[in-house]
Amino acid sequence: MFATWIIYIPHIIEKLHMNKGQLGTALMFSAIGALVSNPIAKRLVNRFGPGRMSLFSIPLQSMVVIGYFIAPSSIWLCSLLFMYGFLGCITGISINTLISLVEKKEKISIMSKCHAFWSLGGIIASGFGTLLLIAIGNPLIHILISASIVILLQLIFAKKYIGYRGHMIKSSAKKQTNIYKNIIIWGLALIGLCVMVSEGAIADWSALYLRDVALTNTKLLGLGYACFATAMAIGRFAGDYFSRRFGSWQIIIAGFFTGCIGFATILLASPTLSIVGFFIVGMGFSTIVPEVYRLAAGVDVNNPPAGIAVISAAANIGFLGGPVALGTVAQNFGLHVSFIALLGLVLIGTTIAIIFRMKTRVKYIVV
Repeated sequence: MFATWIIYIPHIIEKLHMNKGQLGTALMFSAIGALVSNPIAKRLVNRFGPGRMSLFSIPLQSMVVIGYFIAPSSIWLCSLLFMYGFLGCITGISINTLISLVEKKEKISIMSKCHAFWSLGGIIASGFGTLLLIAIGNPLIHILISASIVILLQLIFAKKYIGYRGHMIKSSAKKQTNIYKNIIIWGLALIGLCVMVSEGAIADWSALYLRDVALTNTKLLGLGYACFATAMAIGRFAGDYFSRRFGSWQIIIAGFFTGCIGFATILLASPTLSIVGFFIVGMGFSTIVPEVYRLAAGVDVNNPPAGIAVISAAANIGFLGGPVALGTVAQNFGLHVSFIALLGLVLIGTTIAIIFRMKTRVKYIVV
């Protein structure tokens, strides 16, 4: 659903007569919705369980995205983006908590693989979806097909996860860690923020970058995000193995270095090289966020949603709010300068990861 919206962003902003700055402002409402939702989402997951909340939020998010395509004005679009951010926070905390509980109960390592399916959705929507865009020629029918598939899949698999609570929060409050006093969680939050600003920027602005800066053929605009998502999926399917082999912090640092190379390639502003650059960034970023969630869930083993909620807040601020700032820069200085700023942010993230790796000895170990 998200990637289908991405490939139609140029169409929607043209239909609503919006410029890059106005799009950035509209995207800000997603970040606001996520921030408002974060403390509520954590309580809901604790109260009803991650399975029930996942089934609640995902179909509603799908229906909200349909609304993007029928919004009659930018005000309606802003309202819908707020709802998407609100529900997206619930989805993120629910699903990552569910994965963490399954890992502990089954003594398996699947966090990275599960995140790979987010990327796989991006491949399907931006790759195969680009073909549908050409074949159907009707954005509303396209998004209705996508929503129907997503909701049907939830209904088919709901019985497998809806009642899952694992051993969540059965210990006394005294045994639970004060997450906000833990330096590791703040380091992980900063790392997640840096990555998700860049990931959100690629999601929301890659098509426009290829069109306006790299001067790519209009029919190929979806390939930037498609290559990024493909690389993310490949890296994440292998991520659990490398995490066990080398450790989470080493994977995070290596991912940042690879991301720097990718952004430098994107900035060459050639249609082919820029698309290749998106693929390289995807390979680098693929395992960073899953490892951050994995480490955060282990900060307080008695209350996984607490650490995950902090990372989810940082991720939502970055993923949904980052493109807002990028839109402002793009409006005033151009998209090329915006992507230079992203390279600078990735370098900052690299530095933070190295510092925290040196100062801590924390390493996720599969039991």
